Amino acid sequence: MTPTVCVQVLTQSLATRVGLTDVDKQLDERFSSATHVEFDAYSRFLADALFSRLLVDGSTESGRRPDALDGVDEVCWFICAKSYCVGQQRLLA
Repeated sequence: MTPTVCVQVLTQSLATRVGLTDVDKQLDERFSSATHVEFDAYSRFLADALFSRLLVDGSTESGRRPDALDGVDEVCWFICAKSYCVGQQRLLA
C-alpha cells in the first residue's frame, strides 16, 4: 500500500503531462477517506480516469494529441531512473 499523498503527486504529474485537468479531483473523490491506496485500486482508477480518456478520443482537454503514452513514459522514467543509475555510471546505455 502507498500513502495517498504519494499517489496524489503521481496522479497530478501524469495528468499534467498528458494535458488532463480534473484527474486529481476524481482521485480525491474516489479515495477521500483513505490514508493509503492499494496498487490494484489505483491501477483501476488510472485506467478509468486517465488512460481510457486518452485512448477513446485520442485527444486531451487542452486540444493536444499526445503521442499516446510518451508523457506517462517520461514521468515513470523520472521516478524509476535512480534505480537504474549508480552514481555517474548508468546501468542502461
